[in-house]
Amino acid sequence: MITVIEFSHVTKQYPDLVALKDLNLTINDGELFVLVGPSGSGKTTLLKMINRLVVPTTGSVKIDHQDVSQTNIRLLRRGIGYVLQTGALFPNMTVAENAAIQLDNLGWDPQKKHDRIVDLMNRVNLDPDVFLAKMPSELSGGEAQRVGIVRALAGRPKLVLMDEPFSALDPVSRRQLQKIMIELHKQIDTTIVFVTHDIHEATLLADRLAIIHNGVLLQVGEPDHMMANPADDFVKYFFDAEDSGSRLLEQVVASGLGRPKTAADNVIELRNDQTVYEWAGLLERNPKERVSVDGLVLTASDLISYIADFAKGGQR
Repeated sequence: MITVIEFSHVTKQYPDLVALKDLNLTINDGELFVLVGPSGSGKTTLLKMINRLVVPTTGSVKIDHQDVSQTNIRLLRRGIGYVLQTGALFPNMTVAENAAIQLDNLGWDPQKKHDRIVDLMNRVNLDPDVFLAKMPSELSGGEAQRVGIVRALAGRPKLVLMDEPFSALDPVSRRQLQKIMIELHKQIDTTIVFVTHDIHEATLLADRLAIIHNGVLLQVGEPDHMMANPADDFVKYFFDAEDSGSRLLEQVVASGLGRPKTAADNVIELRNDQTVYEWAGLLERNPKERVSVDGLVLTASDLISYIADFAKGGQR
């Protein structure tokens, strides 16, 4: 197997903190590799070292055995797709123009460029006839992020970096895009490095994943193996959080939490077969959001009570 990315004894020191500590990691050709850890763990810092948005204090980063610090930065980034947390589309350009930016830089023939964009739009379930002429202001968050993915893949890069690309989306859009990424990765010959703080998302997407905490690489491996063989208590805790996230809202209601819904309640309706993970995703964006399940209103305090009781081994 060809080695695509090698981090060797990488440290990143800032004046007030050490973001990464003597980290060694190899990411292989064709993998959908996920970097996962809590906010501030160092995973985005590590990702940005690949395209030299961040430079290591010590250590080296190599792509195909070539140190990125010795590579022409324009050529380096031209060969790497990059998807940010939001679509980051240019507001004064159409979807077609946004999607084709990299192809314009590469000097693609207009017809070839059009055919490539149309193909990718179809792959991310956006009808080209409907969306190519639209402006970014006319798109939902999920639609804009799909266009961002098309733009990143358009030039057939060998490597794509994705920095928490779905974290700002609602649970339904997030689930749809996760499914799209799984299918895209099966169809394209590209290595993907994906950053998330969500272990549920990491285990769903990853061929292999790395858990990072406080700048230290704790464990690397296939999700099922790591779940069964956690390297330490923190890794075990992280996977336990994933297990709690897969529990259904019908279990929350059955536990006795919530109060009856009234006509005055302004709430988001959720099905009882949706997960605690999806509910938590709503609260991440708006901690005061209330939801209704089977005629009962649930709040953030109900989620905290449910998780606390679950962690103690209660019936909830």
